[in-house]
Amino acid sequence: MPTDLDGDLGVDVLIVGAGIQGLYLARELARTYSVCVVSDPAVAAGTLESPGYFSAGYDGNDANRIQPARRAAGWWRLWAESNGVPFAPDAPRYVVAPDEVATRTRLWSDANLSAEPDEGLPVAFEGGSLEGSSPFVTETDLVMNPATVLTRLRKGLENRCLEGEVVRFGLLPDGEIDHVQVQVGDVAVPIVARFVVLAAGVGNATLLTKLSSRLPDQAKRKATKELVDTCQAVRAQTVLCLRGPDLPLVSGRFGDLTITAQALTETPDHGWLVEPPVDDTQTTLGPANLRFELPVDDAVVAKTLDSLFALSPSIAGQRDGLTWSVYVTRLAQHPMVVVSDASAVAQPVPAKLEKLGLESFMAVWPSHLAYAQFVGDSVAERVGEALGPAQDFSDGPQPADFGISAPTLRARWDGADFPWQDWPAFAAAHGITQP
Repeated sequence: MPTDLDGDLGVDVLIVGAGIQGLYLARELARTYSVCVVSDPAVAAGTLESPGYFSAGYDGNDANRIQPARRAAGWWRLWAESNGVPFAPDAPRYVVAPDEVATRTRLWSDANLSAEPDEGLPVAFEGGSLEGSSPFVTETDLVMNPATVLTRLRKGLENRCLEGEVVRFGLLPDGEIDHVQVQVGDVAVPIVARFVVLAAGVGNATLLTKLSSRLPDQAKRKATKELVDTCQAVRAQTVLCLRGPDLPLVSGRFGDLTITAQALTETPDHGWLVEPPVDDTQTTLGPANLRFELPVDDAVVAKTLDSLFALSPSIAGQRDGLTWSVYVTRLAQHPMVVVSDASAVAQPVPAKLEKLGLESFMAVWPSHLAYAQFVGDSVAERVGEALGPAQDFSDGPQPADFGISAPTLRARWDGADFPWQDWPAFAAAHGITQP
């Protein structure tokens, strides 16, 4: 990396976070403005931790909240078709219990969600606990490999991306952001931006802590510290992974499990990513310590396996021929999810936008993958209103001057180093006893 670059790196917009939200926003803004996208290599990209399920809100409970999710998911389908990004050809399913069919389908109708009754359960679930339930084809939902999505969003922006740690925010006497210092390798890079957007997901609260500590006014520092401590809800999502050549590419909501099937990149195998419900008693507010991964709860693994095997006796029967893994990822969502009764929260949970009272700053949290489009368009419009015309920063260094090549992107469960185990080793590691 060159170490003799003089001067501040000047851009119209600095975006911190290179996940789906940050890159979507960068693409929108780069049509008009100079943009720099910074990602911290020590913090896992939340998008790449996800199964890649772009939900239209079929599991929601509020028609008004479902409608923007439906529009966003429909936009992603059009985007994938227009950009040659592959997605699962078989639409996801949603299996509804008999006593819930009337209320669930009425909600879908009120939200203008398309759902067609399926002829029967997918073969993988025949003979299981879903017998007697009503399966629907939820054609507005779609499944894509999140790494493929990010790679396409990043195309043409590679020379606008830097990997580095945000060390500090430099503020003017009135509290506005003067520059953001980023440590890129062994070089400290001051980035002067006309507008700063934090789109780092779970990492946003930690970044806001650094920002709030620099505010010159003590009363505002205190008020901002209190806001930072409640700015995001961090949820722990367990993801059970299984892999095999004969796993069907079937995705959707089955019982209390969300299953996302993905074709793996370097093997003919297919993978299933199985998500049990989030335990909101384990949800926390504010900054999260991202230096450590969340531990896997063996009791959650056992309960998820029990549910999966009950839903799909065929999977239970072939478990010895599959390979297995599990991890826990962090989900950052609107703090309204931290309530004693989550069913009372209007779902899908909306995105959160926070300005801290600053004119040229915003932190953004989409509540799920599909909302990245919905949130990105809104934020891009606000940035444009704040900035007006682009400015010329040609005299100073630019991200491309650092000679950093954008790394190949892989979803966590699709990487060569992902720790797959055969069934006996996996069961022993998590204390699973099966007949």
